Amino acid sequence: YGHLARLDIGGLRPGERVEVGEKRRPTDFALWKFSPAGQTRQMEWPSPWGVGFPGWHIECSAMSAKHLGPFFDIHCGGEDHVPVHHTNEIAQTEACYGTRLANFWMHGTFLQLDEAKMSKSAGGFLRLQTLLDRGYDPLAYRFFCLGAHYRARLHFSWEALDSAATALNRLRAAGSSWGPAGAADASLIERFTAEVNHDLNTPRALAVVWDLVRSDLRPAVKKATLVRFDEVLGLGLAEWAPAEAQVPEAVMRLVEDRQRARAEQRWKDADALRARAAAAGYEIEDTAHGPRVRARTGKR
Repeated sequence: YGHLARLDIGGLRPGERVEVGEKRRPTDFALWKFSPAGQTRQMEWPSPWGVGFPGWHIECSAMSAKHLGPFFDIHCGGEDHVPVHHTNEIAQTEACYGTRLANFWMHGTFLQLDEAKMSKSAGGFLRLQTLLDRGYDPLAYRFFCLGAHYRARLHFSWEALDSAATALNRLRAAGSSWGPAGAADASLIERFTAEVNHDLNTPRALAVVWDLVRSDLRPAVKKATLVRFDEVLGLGLAEWAPAEAQVPEAVMRLVEDRQRARAEQRWKDADALRARAAAAGYEIEDTAHGPRVRARTGKR
């Protein structure tokens, strides 16, 4: 008992976290909890021991046994579940079935908000609806999370999310520009797979993605390889297409004025006009076929 969390059983202090109650040992935990006398709970059932409900730990063991079997390969969860919840899941499953619960345990580290973990009780809970309300694409948050290993501390800030949104849109634009997919590059697929198989090292896997973007491979090969990568990343890159947006006439006048300034080598004026377009929410990209104007990509 306690091997997963490397618990010091002898050093446990009974009553420190929860009341001792009817425990005989510090490591005892409830399999069945009794409904309060004279009260009817919304969820309660009769049992040989009295009316009540299952403890939290036994609920999870029962669900995993029903849907995955008594012994399965990978068990995930938050880092806070290691010393108590998952330790007790292992104990009751081993006692019931005589086998260990899972081969591999993968615990995600908390997202940090201003040096504190994200939690409802702390009042700093970040919801996807919060991102939507601020105009962010939720996939930008997914991309942000992929930039850190699941066992490493990840510190959230709106500036970091803006950077992730910009990078994601760069990747989307690159993939869209490559046209139809051909055959994927086997060597890059092998490198990407190796990083994912190395304890889900998504930051290193993303590095392979950017190597693909910078490579000299044919566009059709790039597109096919990116689509294969996205089967793991889940960023919807195969389906993404740039939105058709009407650029305001005032912004287009800035673009035309900037083109004239560039032709006359008035570089400071050209830079100032680009800045005015940016302040209006539009980026100017110089291409071989002339300037391309698009809405800034910090948010959706």
